[in-house]
Amino acid sequence: MTTEDPLARITDAVIDPREVEEAVWSTADGAMVTFSGVVRDHDGGRDVHDIEYSAHPVAADMLGRLCEEIARERVIRVGAVHRVGVLPVGEVAVVAVAVAPHRAEAFAACSALIERLKHEVPIWKRQRFADGVSEWVGVGDG
Repeated sequence: MTTEDPLARITDAVIDPREVEEAVWSTADGAMVTFSGVVRDHDGGRDVHDIEYSAHPVAADMLGRLCEEIARERVIRVGAVHRVGVLPVGEVAVVAVAVAPHRAEAFAACSALIERLKHEVPIWKRQRFADGVSEWVGVGDG
């Protein structure tokens, strides 16, 4: 599952943060803030084996609208890519990028983008622990 928009995409392919940065950046921008969310090896004192991400069919459209809204409100450029499928520890699950003429705007926009993505775009994750138990995370939190 992949949408073609380089600035707002849900994909089952490995994410390269540089590709997102290059899609967003322009020569007018002096600041670029990139957030990469990576699958970690633990949660709540338990060893994590992997995480499975799944997305609602409207997630890519919602992500695109979210990026457009943040860019318009803050008069800057942003982009975000979220991966779906089973991701082992160490894999990049999400990349959010904001570029602006100055750093304060870029930091604020990147933070807003990743927080809103997490709470508004229908992407769910199921953590699978080393002991074989799994649990859905964040379902109903949005």
